[in-house]
Amino acid sequence: MITAFYPPVLMATSLVGVVALGLGRSSERRWAEVARLVAAASVAFGAGLLLREWKPWSTELVRWDAAAHAWALLFFLGTFPLLLLMRADSELPIALVLGAALGMTILACANHLFVLFLGLEVMSLATYLLVAGRRREKAALEAAIKYFFSGAIAAAVYLFGLSIYYAGTGSMQLVALNSAPVSAGLGVTLMACAALFKIGAVPMHFWLPDVYEAASPELVGFMSTAVKSAGVLLLLRLGVLSAASHPDALASALPWVAGATMTVGNLLALRQERLQRLLAYSSVSHVGYILAGVWAWLRLGTSMEGMAAVYFYLAAYLFMNTGAFLFLKLSGVTEVAQLRGLSSRAPALSAFFVLMILSLAAIPPTAGFLAKFYVLWDVLRAGGTVLAVAVALNSVIGIAYYFRLIKALLLEDGGGAAEIEESVVGRWLALACSGAVLALGLFPGAKALLMGWLNG
Repeated sequence: MITAFYPPVLMATSLVGVVALGLGRSSERRWAEVARLVAAASVAFGAGLLLREWKPWSTELVRWDAAAHAWALLFFLGTFPLLLLMRADSELPIALVLGAALGMTILACANHLFVLFLGLEVMSLATYLLVAGRRREKAALEAAIKYFFSGAIAAAVYLFGLSIYYAGTGSMQLVALNSAPVSAGLGVTLMACAALFKIGAVPMHFWLPDVYEAASPELVGFMSTAVKSAGVLLLLRLGVLSAASHPDALASALPWVAGATMTVGNLLALRQERLQRLLAYSSVSHVGYILAGVWAWLRLGTSMEGMAAVYFYLAAYLFMNTGAFLFLKLSGVTEVAQLRGLSSRAPALSAFFVLMILSLAAIPPTAGFLAKFYVLWDVLRAGGTVLAVAVALNSVIGIAYYFRLIKALLLEDGGGAAEIEESVVGRWLALACSGAVLALGLFPGAKALLMGWLNG
């Protein structure tokens, strides 16, 4: 039943092809461009195939169903811009991106707790190396080391939780158990901590601002969308185990973690002057909103409707945050002060950034508004009135620093000179992000279509 077009097999085959292509030719830039073309074509081909209907099937280790189908498509969409935009002097960074994509597709179809760990670590190791190798500055190496050792601790906590869960249940299958010892709930909670680390939830967010500031904009766009989505998927998979055997193991803690995450992220973003660091804390705040949706999903019985709200948020966030970091790459802007006067020199690029910021701030009629509305609605349906108020108040705080960027861009003069990059690929990606943000915002029926897809 596993075909050559099955996403993990496709990514593994592409990875082997790119590595083989680079043997003995790693110093020739033209071969790096050929590798980029092969990788991008493989990802685009895989995404296109996922739009077709696949027959569900499962084994003890992997499961291919409508949910795996949808998550793999999200991962491919998040990987494609990085392959097109990243600077590659050799095949190595291209191979690392494919390695990260391979890990994410393994996560999408895992039906076993150790397979989940395998996918998580394949993705993580590739990401660590990308952070270390994309820039030669000392800050990038320091950030990569911090990221690596923090991730190693998270991996150790996951394995510790896995061992406790296995000792209590005798199973590593991703199958909900109606009765399980208390130790199983502790094991699931510890494994969930690894997922919270990957998505940058408070108090496990300490690595995120430094890493996001040190990495290149296109890599940060990938990490803040595709990699973050993989961490959310891991949390959802573990949530199924928790909801059946120990419903309060995760659900009781998530409102506090969500509230702290969105509040800390927004408050720290208010005082940032460097744009990548500001958007890093913005990313932390959005994790809080996503966790609110995950809590509602748990309280509503791990329904597909609740998963559709979380998935829709991640899909909207993929386009708007990728677009925000695409603007940083194309404009060359690094400081808030450099935004001043840019609208007169690059009006189209500035309008694109304004649209992305409006969506991040959840201003209608953008995708960000509908995404936050669906999460807020589910939180209220689940009885989380206090959490819903926290989401609303934090959204107002977020508007303060988002509109500060728009004010500097459109209403202020001066600012440092920034070298605007002329890129045909960048223009097409900007159009794609703009179209997706507007289409998802203007078409409320998208969530219903998505829910139908997730229901198979």
